[in-house]
Formats: sequence, structure tokens, C-alpha cells
Amino acid sequence: MKHDELNERLRTFLISSRENAGLSQSDVAARSEVFGIGRTLDQRAVSRIESQPMNADAIKIAGYLSAVGIQPSKYYEILTEYTYKEDDYIMSEVGEQTIKIKVEAAKSLISSVKDSIDCYNHEYIDSIGLKSKVEQLEAVVDGLNRKPVIGCFGHFDAGKSTLINTVINQSLLPTKYQPATCVVNLLMHESDKPETISGNVAVFKKGFKPHMVHSPVDVEKYLIEQGGSEILDRLGVHNHEDDVLNEAYIAIVFSDSEILRSVWLLDTPGDLNGSDESDTEKALGGVELADGVVFVSNHTGFFKDSDLGFASNIIRQRPPVDKEKPLDHLMFIQSHCHSEISRDDVEAVGRVTFKRIKKQLDNLIFSSWMEDGFITQLPESSELTARVQPFWRENNDYRSDTLRKITEMASSLTLNQESIVDKYISNILKNIENMLLSEIENLKNKKSETFERIKEVNEKDARFRELSTQLIKDFNSLIESCNSHKKHDLDVISTYYKYNTSVEGLEELINDTYSDKKEAQSELGNYIGQLLTTKLESTLKTSGKAVSTELDSLLLRWQEAAPTISTTGIDTQISGLGAEFSAFNSRAAFVGGLAGLGSLGAMALYVSTIASNLGAYILVGKAAGVLVSLGLVGSVTTVTSFVAAIGGPITIGIALAAAIGYIIYRLAGGSWQKSLAKKAAEAIRKESVFDDIEKAVTEYWNSTSKAIKAGLDELIIKTDEYIENLKADAKVEYDIDEVDVCVSLIDDTLLILKSSD
Repeated sequence: MKHDELNERLRTFLISSRENAGLSQSDVAARSEVFGIGRTLDQRAVSRIESQPMNADAIKIAGYLSAVGIQPSKYYEILTEYTYKEDDYIMSEVGEQTIKIKVEAAKSLISSVKDSIDCYNHEYIDSIGLKSKVEQLEAVVDGLNRKPVIGCFGHFDAGKSTLINTVINQSLLPTKYQPATCVVNLLMHESDKPETISGNVAVFKKGFKPHMVHSPVDVEKYLIEQGGSEILDRLGVHNHEDDVLNEAYIAIVFSDSEILRSVWLLDTPGDLNGSDESDTEKALGGVELADGVVFVSNHTGFFKDSDLGFASNIIRQRPPVDKEKPLDHLMFIQSHCHSEISRDDVEAVGRVTFKRIKKQLDNLIFSSWMEDGFITQLPESSELTARVQPFWRENNDYRSDTLRKITEMASSLTLNQESIVDKYISNILKNIENMLLSEIENLKNKKSETFERIKEVNEKDARFRELSTQLIKDFNSLIESCNSHKKHDLDVISTYYKYNTSVEGLEELINDTYSDKKEAQSELGNYIGQLLTTKLESTLKTSGKAVSTELDSLLLRWQEAAPTISTTGIDTQISGLGAEFSAFNSRAAFVGGLAGLGSLGAMALYVSTIASNLGAYILVGKAAGVLVSLGLVGSVTTVTSFVAAIGGPITIGIALAAAIGYIIYRLAGGSWQKSLAKKAAEAIRKESVFDDIEKAVTEYWNSTSKAIKAGLDELIIKTDEYIENLKADAKVEYDIDEVDVCVSLIDDTLLILKSSD
């Protein structure tokens, strides 16, 4: 609804309310006492309100409403009703995405393949478990049936829940002036609700991922309780009179809002300074579920104090998926821009802020992105300012502009998600085709004489045993090298830590970064904490990638050494695998061994690399479960965040912010920079921050060592099982004519897939 039309409707409402009360404009002025401040209006002010209610400030409107006997809540209900009609139109512009349709079409095709296999009714084909293999790939398709997630992050009083309630045009999420949200709230469209959930709210334990809502098994496994919105009041909202901890981690809230047809919305806890560590974990760990990031910061203090550190912790973990549009998945909401703040002042805040913190953002976020190859150049401060959107629910322009920008983000994420789903589905169907071709070759090989097949398998087994002895030694050497990497990383980080937390280093940092001492005092703790966190992440990732590269080389050597049946040269190569499509896959076997370990250390980065290079389609069964745990199934990115790699968020910056934030220093003739540096260095020593860093490094490499050992154990077991199956099959005498019948049957199934091209 346009401004003039809205203004006219409000005029009609106010004037009719006054006339119904039998009051003149002078009467209203005389009765306009409110909030104990006396009369707020004279007759001319009443006339101006009735002429331009959209330009009246809140106190004058309150005085007018009090005089005519209308509750302010009623007025704002009317205002909301009028303005949200326009909002609904804006949000509907995203359009319903087609991912579900694409997934259902792929599943229908795979179902036809399974039906065809069911019709075989032949023991030769039954013995190779063809249908089971197809079903494993079908399960990967199920994991693609999810929408992109836009996550809202920020401190508890920033207005995240209010923003989301505005976006969906409903008051679903609790909003209070104290920390309200203590679970991760994920809003889905009511059409996403599965038959297994009857209520409008379902609360789940940690480990539940968005796409699991379509899996009855996963819903039953993780569900705590379901019902109406009252569950959020009991399980999802802070009750500071009740310290009883509960295991509620994520609440799925179903709504009929238009935007939820295309994307899901995430609301996270924002009380990072409280005593409840689980809030911090959920606030920082919520990035694991998000594809787009909306960071909400109050106009007064925009990106000041702890906001910079909090935002850096979140945004660093979500690099762009498109180098050409590196900031399209980010948005900065400048909240609480009420009507008493001029538009010029509002716009100036964004410009000034990103000029002020540009260097910090480069050090904490964008340099890491460049190092990892996600961007080719650092963004300009003007580009960051362009991602700022002022917001105040009662301001028609700000609200509409906010909704439009969120709509643009939703559209961008949706298009990218659909592109990824198209690619995955294409690869999955190609995988099924390759598997059928491979099984045809397996069947043809069975035509050979039994003694020839036994001889071939035994010879290849003997060769493998000889090669695997050295390979196992090399795997164990890699496991032992984790201690060397741990020592190296601790040395690197220790050197960085000692200088940057010394008086000299801190003074240099303060001089290079801050010109205002109050700003330096309030932000230094967060900044140095995030610098240490960024250095920790960068160092561990660099070493972790080296180990991952060496591991992959060993797995490829293992794949090449493992026995394979003879083939007739049909091209069954899978892009990027570097090995023949086989009933055995060394990577999948190794990754399957990581299931259930929790923190994987560098192996989380390795699995992420596999998913990026090959696609989740290549890993099924237990290995696919590992991808799920790392949030790599159906995501707009195939990059797991460092939070997943170490098993939880690093909160060094938060601890330092609290410690340094309480510093009170006096200038005793010297510079304030040196005085602050001395006090900060003293506070850091008292906090024993390096102990936390040392613990994180040690746990990372211990987890890496444990994961490689578990993966190797599973690799050996799966290889032995595979070889034993080859030997058992080689002893079976096959009827050549029946083999030809089976080949013909599978050829018929291949035609089903090819007909869909």
C-alpha cells in the first residue's frame, strides 16, 4: 500500500473515532494527557495529526488515541493490517521454488527403475543386491528436498524475532526486552509439514537437520515434543526463575507465510554474555544450518562493542558460493531506526561504520575467504554499506525495503539451490546408469570358467595383500604425524599469541585500529579474541588440508591396489574419482568409518573436499550419514564450517571481551593507547587464554588421529568383506544363457533412464 493511500485510511480511522466519541478537535487537545507528562496536543496539533497521521510522532499519536478512548494497540493493529497487505505482495514475488518438484520427479524415475528390478525375479540379479544399491542412491535424493535457509543473528535486544515476525506477517516468535529465544527456531511452510508431525511446533534434540523433517525415522529419533505455540513459551523461551536445563535445541515452527514457500527462516539465541553456555553454542552454531546470513545490529551502537566479534564469528563460517557476487548472501539490518531519527543520520551510520571497521573485517573475515579461494579481492567499504538495510517495523518505507531485500536474497539463494539440486540429481541418475552398466560387466564376467575366475581373484588378492602391508604402514605414519602437526601448530599460534597479547603488540594494534579510546576500550577484547580465533582456524585448516591431501593419495593407492573384476572396456568412469566404478570404493569405506565420532578434526575438512569434488551422490549408507552430520547434504555450499570440524564454536573472543570490557584505566601522563595496552595484556594473562587455544589445538589433532584410525579400521573391514564376496562368487558356476537373460533385463532398465534424457 502506497504512503498516500495508507495516510488517507489512517485519517479516516482517526476522524471517525473522534466523531464517534462526540469530541471536537479542541476537546481532543484538552484530553490529550498521556504518560504523566501533561497535555501533548493543542488544537492545531490535532488538526495536523488528522491531516498527516503518517508524519506524527508516537507521543502525539498516543495523546490523540488516549483522548478519543482508543487503545494504542488497536491503532497499530489497523496500521499493521493496512501495511502488511503490501508486505504480502512483496514476499510473494519470490515465487514457490521447484526443488520439491525436481526431487519428486527424480524419485518417480528411480521408483520406475526399482519396479523394473522387482520384475526380474532372477536369483543371479537378487544375489548382487541391485535394488538395495539403487535405494541407497534414492536416499541421497531425499536429502536434497530442502529449501535454502536464511539465518538471523545478533544480540538478544537487536530485534531478530521482531524482524522475522514482520517478514512472515505473523506474531509467531516470542519478543521480549530480555533474552527470549533459547532454542534455534526454524520456520517452515505448512506445506512442508510431514504426516508424522501433527502440531504447528515440533521441538527436536541436537543433531536434527532441516531436511530430516521429511524422514519419519529421523523425526522419531530426535523429536522431544510437538503441539501448539505454547511449547515455545515453555521449552523455547528463557525463564530466569527456572534454571532447569532441557535438551531442546531446535524448534520447527510451521506457518502459511508466503516467503516460506521458497526459503526457510532461522532465528537464533543472542545472549552471548549470559551464564548459559548452551546459548552461546546455539547462537554461534546456528550458522551450520544457514545458507544466507542476516546480522541484526541496533542503530544506536551499530556494529560496536561485541557486535563486530559476534558477526565475524558467524560470517567467516559462511563464505560466498559465487565469486562474482560475494556479498549477495549477506545482509546487515540496522534495527530500531524509529521515526525520530532522520534518514540522513540513519544512512550516515552505515557509511561511517564500514569505513571504521573495514580493516577489522578484512582481518577477521575476508582475508580468510581469499586464502581459501572464495573471493578474488577484498570488498570495498561501499560494497558493505550497500548491504545495510535500516529497519523499524512501524516505518512503512524501511519495512518495505527490508522485505524487498530479503526477497532478493531469497530469490538468489533459491536459484543457486535449484542449480545445485539439478546437478546432484543428474549425477545421481548417472550414477545409477553407471552402476547398471557395471553390473552388466560383472554378469558377463561370470561367463568365464570357474577355475579362471578363482585364479584371477586369488592372484589379485595376493597382490593386494602385498601392497596393503606398506599402505597400512603409511596410514599409521599419517596417524602418528598428527602429533607433529599439533606441535607445529602450537608453535605457530604461540608465537603469534605472545606478540599480539604483549604490551608492545597490543599498543601497535590499538594505534593501527582505533582513534577513539572509548571505542577501543569497548571493542578491543572482541577484536583481539577474534584475531586469535581467526589465526587458530587458519593454522589448523592449513595443516588439516595437508593431512587431507596425503590421506586422499593413500586412499587412491588403496583403490588401485584392491582387486577388481575384469571388464570389457565400457566407460564407467565417474568424474573426479580417478578410479574405475567398482563394487568397492575406498573413499566411501573410509568415510563410513567416521560415522558417530562427533568431532572429526581435519577429517571434517577432508569429507567437505570430497563432497565438493564428487558430490554427495557418491557417498551412500554410513558415509552419507557423515555428510548429513556435517551439514553437507542439499546445502547451497559443500563447504563445512570450522565449527563442525572442531565439534563446536570457539568462544575465546567472548571470554576476552568480558575480561577487557571491565578494565578501568587512568591516564597517568602517558598515552591512553599504552595505558589500555598494559591493562589489556594484564587481563589476558589473568584469563589464561592460551590454555583454551592449546586445548582446541590438542582436541583438533586428537580428533583427527582418532578419525583416521577409525576410517582405516573400517576400510580394512570393508575391503576384506569385498574380497571374500569376490572369492565366494568366483566359486559359483553360472549358466551362460541365464547370464544373457539377466544382461537383457538390465538393458531394459537402462532404457528407462535413457528415456528421461
